[in-house]
Amino acid sequence: MPDRISSEESEGLFGDFIDEKLSDLVERAISEGELEQAPGDGSELIVEMDDIAPPEFTYGDTGGGGGGGQGPGDQGGKLRFGVSFDRFMELAAERLNLPDLTKEGRGKIKQVSYEFKTFGPTGVVLDRKRTFKRAVKSSIAVGEYRPDEDRYTVSIRRRDRRFKQPQRIEKPRFRAACFYVGDISYSTYGDRLELEKRLLSFIHHWLDFNYGHNKVEHRFFVHDVEAYEVTPDEFYQVSNIGGTRASMAFDLVARVARNEYDPNTTNLYCFYVGDGELLRQDAAEIVEIVQEQLRPAFNRLSVVEIKPSAHSCLVNFINRQFNEDRKVRASVMHRKQDVIPTIKHLLGSGRA
Repeated sequence: MPDRISSEESEGLFGDFIDEKLSDLVERAISEGELEQAPGDGSELIVEMDDIAPPEFTYGDTGGGGGGGQGPGDQGGKLRFGVSFDRFMELAAERLNLPDLTKEGRGKIKQVSYEFKTFGPTGVVLDRKRTFKRAVKSSIAVGEYRPDEDRYTVSIRRRDRRFKQPQRIEKPRFRAACFYVGDISYSTYGDRLELEKRLLSFIHHWLDFNYGHNKVEHRFFVHDVEAYEVTPDEFYQVSNIGGTRASMAFDLVARVARNEYDPNTTNLYCFYVGDGELLRQDAAEIVEIVQEQLRPAFNRLSVVEIKPSAHSCLVNFINRQFNEDRKVRASVMHRKQDVIPTIKHLLGSGRA
């Protein structure tokens, strides 16, 4: 005998049905490296979907009346809705399996809460999405749900029900600062500039999502023959000076972090992007600065070579010194499809 379900719950189940469609959209965006469409903090991503036919729901016996109607796509219309920043990032983080980038050791200051993250056959709060999925499978098995025959009836049975259960969640209770460092002595236009923006934009969004709105300070530094702090817009400007000394930028970041932040109460991150074409002495100095000044205070420090040449050497120097290090990461990007593996490697909890 199927359980009865209220009209309000059926609307929630249809909302979960739409949510699953949205998850598929995020999955495609991630698989294709199209993450620049992520909504900004406080804004929404507008999504349009075609040909969505909602299932019908029965309330009681399977022979009773079902929910009404076909989907809005049946007449060639579109379903249009907004996706919040937090929801988009939550779905993307689930697909990429990204951890919370919180400091270990004495800087581990966290706020404990309980959220419904797990599920089971008994409980108080019904998990509508999992219940709906199980009900669809059961209805397919007994021949009630046959989309190819225009039969969309889904019966909610007792054995299909799954309930949300609380799970202990620890979140950072303090602020974070992220340093973005770029080499402007090479031509940062075209494909290189696009790859930089795709990568750093997602990192920017991910940190804001992980720590909460207005709790991350984002600072931008560039270098050619000198190093200096710039605005976010200036960070992506093209320059072709020719010479470069990347170690000066790493030294500047180390001095700013040491003089302006307390690593015991602020999580620190640094992401460097460039072509990696440095003098070997310059690369060796960077390794020394990272080892002695940055690594002890930073949660994560990453170096990315974008479209490197045969003369690029920075990633090799970093990997040689920090190959098994959990804090220091290095990666290479040649094309758009490298964005997602790079993000997973830079932000993941283990070694790639």
